[in-house]
Amino acid sequence: MPIPKHAFLLTVAGRILALLLCTLFWVSPVLAQAAGEGLLTPVRLQLKWTHQFQGAGFYIALEKGYYREAGLDVRILEGGPTMDAAQRVTNGEADFGVGSAGLLVERVKGRPVVAMAVLLQHSPFVLLTRTDIGPPHVHALPGHRLMLETHAEELLAYLAVERVPKDKLTVLPHSGSVEALIKGEVDAITAYTTSEPYDLRVAGIPYQVFSPRAAGIDFYGDTIFTSERMVRENPAVVEAFRRASLRGWREALSNPDAAIDLILRTYAPGLERQRLLFEADEMARLMMADMVEVGYMHEGRWRHIAQGFAAAGLVPGDVDLRGFLYIPDHQPDLTWFYAAFAALACITLAVSLVTARFRKLNQRLQAEVAERTRLEAHFRELATVDALTGLPNRRAFLDKAQAELARSRLTGTPLSLLMLDIDHFKSINDRFGHAAGDASLIAFRSACRQALRDQDVMGRIGGEEFAVLLGDTGIAGALAAAERLRASVEGMGTDVVDPCLLTVSVGVAMLTEGEGLDQLLNRADRALYTAKMEGRNRVVMG
Repeated sequence: MPIPKHAFLLTVAGRILALLLCTLFWVSPVLAQAAGEGLLTPVRLQLKWTHQFQGAGFYIALEKGYYREAGLDVRILEGGPTMDAAQRVTNGEADFGVGSAGLLVERVKGRPVVAMAVLLQHSPFVLLTRTDIGPPHVHALPGHRLMLETHAEELLAYLAVERVPKDKLTVLPHSGSVEALIKGEVDAITAYTTSEPYDLRVAGIPYQVFSPRAAGIDFYGDTIFTSERMVRENPAVVEAFRRASLRGWREALSNPDAAIDLILRTYAPGLERQRLLFEADEMARLMMADMVEVGYMHEGRWRHIAQGFAAAGLVPGDVDLRGFLYIPDHQPDLTWFYAAFAALACITLAVSLVTARFRKLNQRLQAEVAERTRLEAHFRELATVDALTGLPNRRAFLDKAQAELARSRLTGTPLSLLMLDIDHFKSINDRFGHAAGDASLIAFRSACRQALRDQDVMGRIGGEEFAVLLGDTGIAGALAAAERLRASVEGMGTDVVDPCLLTVSVGVAMLTEGEGLDQLLNRADRALYTAKMEGRNRVVMG
């Protein structure tokens, strides 16, 4: 029986494809070896800081040969407190760098930087002061000495939002360590929560943290970046570096002990292992690799960061992100394939079409995963944050309260609770409208935060009722904090509401032995009720 023509053609095509694949497997190692022996592209990576776990993923990618597999010969350049990585990259002294959310400010200033991948989903940037001799809260910083590192735009935004003028500070260049703070030569320093707190603990220095998150500033942290010129002229190199670097970071997170061994052996033999372990744990918490893909960044989050910088006066209000965010090119480089099999171009085209189809499906899947990740984060925020004030809602506050209660019992430290209620709030809504009521709630939150410490936890329980947890605080300290808060709110006004209308009643209770959270809440609530009955605008202890 004769074979149909189309079946014969399919058989021939199948045999050609099989021959193609066999030849491919035989030739590709030869080409790969040739690439590894002299066809590597030299590139330079400028780190943000000195050698420590902050660069672990890059060290692993170099040590394990991930860069070499990607066709790159990478040289890692150490940074420091005065290092201007953005300048070095845009001037051509380095090809890639590690920066922070401040890259957005650099972009607005005219430096053509391009953000490629975010390593830290939450920034570790904070201010550190000594609790024994330093300013007690961020608003007490004016008149003090601040040791400030280069490109700390996020912390400048924090100070601006908290209305702490930079010109009221004595700003000194950062030395790269906490020695000046330990010796009392400065009153505050810029720092990363991943490293400097450990140094102060080892030195036995009591300290406190002034975090931008207390003012609602939650920016991206360490970010891999390059220049527009590099993206335009060497797109394949940019993508290869990005992929190999993120591969190194995934391995560093999965095996931090091996990464630390490499750092101590090759990059920073003078560091303590315990310090690197502390840094690794803190970085893993901020990278959130168990929740989001390493390197993930979202345009919406960058827009939020731009709005934060704009509110602080560091950038205009209409920042254009076009060109700033790197869009990975997922098309594979098939140059070697076509060079080896030019005679089989038709078969190669067929294979490429199939590959393109799967690539499109993969891109669609990645987009769906990214959107689902964004929605999950959004819904988590809706479930725990009060949309109007930005404070923890009742559910989130009670969860934090349970954790603080457990910590208080474990450590034997005191814990106090304030219950707050804005006096005559209904009359404000009735007289001025709900928009004025909302403005009053926001102003009330700001006045309370100014009277509280950064570590105090404030939440909106419902309506005009709020609560504050005071850790490590006995009844005397709680009463003093409540009175400061009451005085801060008294006379506070908005553009609509008469200042004399805004006062607050406060109920105070301290956790007693054997008492649970419900009993503590009830005592503070009864004290609040008493304050209301006795005339409002007062503090009552329960």
